[in-house]
Amino acid sequence: GGLLDGCSRPAQGSEMTMCGARRSLCGLMSLTILLHVAQIVLYPPLDAASQRSVRQSQPPATAIEPAILRPLATTAAAVRGGGGGERLMIVTATQPGPCTTRRGDHVLSLALKNKWQFATMHGHGMWLSSELLSPWDLAGQWNKVAVLAALMQPASEARGGASWLLWADDDVLFSDMSFRFPLDQYEAQEAWLVLWGDERMTYELGDSEGVNTGTMLLRVCDWSRALLEAMTRLASSSLRPVLTNHDQGGLVHLLHTAPELWRRHTRLERDYTMNGHWPSYTGAFTLGVATLRSPVWGSSALPVIVHYSGCQMCRGHSFNGTWTDRGVAECVAAFTANYIFADDQSLRRLGLRHTRLGMPGVRPAEGSPLFARHAELTRCMPRFLVVGTQKGGTSTLHYVLRSGWHPRVALNKGEKEVHHFSLDDNHAMGPARYQARWDGEGAQLGTCPGREDKVRGEVSATYLDYPRAAERAFALLPFAKVVLLLREPAARLVSSFNMRWQVEVCGKLTWTRRDCFKGLSSREQVKEHAVGPFQLAAALKVWARCQTPGGDGLDASCLGADFVEKLANRTRRERREIDVCLAALEADAPPLSLGRCLGLPILSQRKLYKRMEDGAYVYRSMYAEHVAVWLSYFPPEQLLVLPSEPLFERATVEAQMSRLAAFLGLDYKETNQEVLFSASPASVTGAPHENGREGVPVLRRREHHHFTHPSGVGASMSPRRRQRCSRTCALGSARTTHGSPAVASSCGRGLFTTHRHASPASSSQTASFLQPRTAPPGGPTIGCEPAPAGAAAPSTRAPPVTTAQPPLPTAANAEARHARDEG
Repeated sequence: GGLLDGCSRPAQGSEMTMCGARRSLCGLMSLTILLHVAQIVLYPPLDAASQRSVRQSQPPATAIEPAILRPLATTAAAVRGGGGGERLMIVTATQPGPCTTRRGDHVLSLALKNKWQFATMHGHGMWLSSELLSPWDLAGQWNKVAVLAALMQPASEARGGASWLLWADDDVLFSDMSFRFPLDQYEAQEAWLVLWGDERMTYELGDSEGVNTGTMLLRVCDWSRALLEAMTRLASSSLRPVLTNHDQGGLVHLLHTAPELWRRHTRLERDYTMNGHWPSYTGAFTLGVATLRSPVWGSSALPVIVHYSGCQMCRGHSFNGTWTDRGVAECVAAFTANYIFADDQSLRRLGLRHTRLGMPGVRPAEGSPLFARHAELTRCMPRFLVVGTQKGGTSTLHYVLRSGWHPRVALNKGEKEVHHFSLDDNHAMGPARYQARWDGEGAQLGTCPGREDKVRGEVSATYLDYPRAAERAFALLPFAKVVLLLREPAARLVSSFNMRWQVEVCGKLTWTRRDCFKGLSSREQVKEHAVGPFQLAAALKVWARCQTPGGDGLDASCLGADFVEKLANRTRRERREIDVCLAALEADAPPLSLGRCLGLPILSQRKLYKRMEDGAYVYRSMYAEHVAVWLSYFPPEQLLVLPSEPLFERATVEAQMSRLAAFLGLDYKETNQEVLFSASPASVTGAPHENGREGVPVLRRREHHHFTHPSGVGASMSPRRRQRCSRTCALGSARTTHGSPAVASSCGRGLFTTHRHASPASSSQTASFLQPRTAPPGGPTIGCEPAPAGAAAPSTRAPPVTTAQPPLPTAANAEARHARDEG
């Protein structure tokens, strides 16, 4: 009776500090003693074997002393909420020390922020503890009992005016941020303990999985204090070793063995999801939608709380080995999606919104003050970015755009590439300096008189694959259109290395002659064009090795052998590193991206530039890795992927540019078509291709078979890597224009076999570096897997114009187009 009266109505005034004070002290002491005796008598073990063991070792009942709970340490933090939600306080705790994984502390901080946001939105109080209050008997999961008991003390000042305590483990997340707990209903039903549970498993079977104590509501009253005291005594008894699931097993033991004491005021909640199991809700959330994608346990309603139990995010592994690296990675991904889903509900109150589940990027919500301010400050910024790829035709496109192709297009002044988002030093100069690339020195953000109607853009080939470029671009230009110009990946690799190789051989002559190796006729000329001591030493070695018998030039065959040898050595080292990372990614072990595994994000600007420009030839041709990063920030409708090859063909360049015009919102009738067919300043053949470099025409197929032969595809792939590869290729092909295979992923061996058509080898002695020896069995290859003959990769973007579509890039016509440049 005393316990019931103490919780039958909300305490008011002085009653808040002494619930049930009208009952005599003697009656309360008598009831407490009665409960202690009842618990001792009604503590049967979970099975007969354990019962015999406990009876032999259990000390007399009088030896079990009640645990003395210490007040909360002064380092714990309490925050009072305002408004009508003060009657509820959210209580959580974290471990005293730091996590053992790099991401663990970050994940826990996100979980804490989630609880803080929920408390703030509803005016609840919040208490965070990082101390072990009673480590000698209530360590680990049992610590919640000590924290709740301390806050439940009648004279606790930390609790403030709260009459309910909501315990939430550190690994739970609120999903429905608008939910309000029906506290009035619980009080009317005299339910003082509310948690998820199953009646039969709990009261009949005594199964420790019958409830989940990761989330539970407790009424501040004597009944709850008595329950916590009973759990405390149980934790220090000899029964504890036979209890499973720690404190959860202890609570089930009390409910199962003494239902007459605890069942009446316990509610096992099933009307809403108070403690959802995370695998059931993985992939079930849709950003901004208040229902699940598909019903879970027959309900499409959002879960109030999802529990990420067992994920071991703080230590990264389980003590018993049941959780693998893959399991932890999957749980972290599901956790991140749920966190962003809930965070989006909170940020919309500030005028912000997330763009995608699983990614932290936010943008101002349309109609919000932040949206208006950001739009005003960035209205003179670029509306489109051409982000690459390197050696993919960006110079050609830049020449066309800056030469008056459309009167509304305005590129930056000065050098072609700005590198604002890819290089740290440039980005640190700030957005005002970035705008000055168009408006000159002294430019003021948001001010560009007379030029507001221009469609500004820039072309920087480093943006596609440099770390943080996509993130930085999204932060400043979240509504910009992004154009990805992608070349057949093997051709891109060879062209990229050819540029570096010619600099090594020719020095400064590289920038004045596209066939620089033909312009060297003496050792003195090699020294004259040197750009540095290391380049000079390498160039003299090539001269000594490859000079003609008359000493008046360089032998083409020798240069070809030098090219092949150096390319093979560079790519062999790089591919070994990539194979190690692919193996780690195949096991889903951290790090979770190829670039991170290669260590690129942590490099200084100088080291990163050196690595990317002369050590990442294979990596920069793995387009799907880089496209996936951009898609994680920008929605698909803001990305346009174009194959490079149609830009170099008179028959297809107009159709290609018409698609670009439609994507940028330009009237194609206003374009100057003559620019598409005019020769750029660097052109030798009369084509509009800029910066074309002639390659050494001696690359025999047998010397490059290991680079491009399609039999390498899948030969060394495990089934899991093949599956990962096919998923990545599907990502790439789904985002390309005209079904281009250029975005296809590179996996395992045979990294560059992305040709649709395998033409017979040329009878010429100068076979193309790109030409595969034979067609793969079963038809042409799209990225990773043999596709049916004549099959086209899927395209999700409808053509904006009705002009004829350009042909797909093939190995055969790629050879014809680029033989003059790469050989």
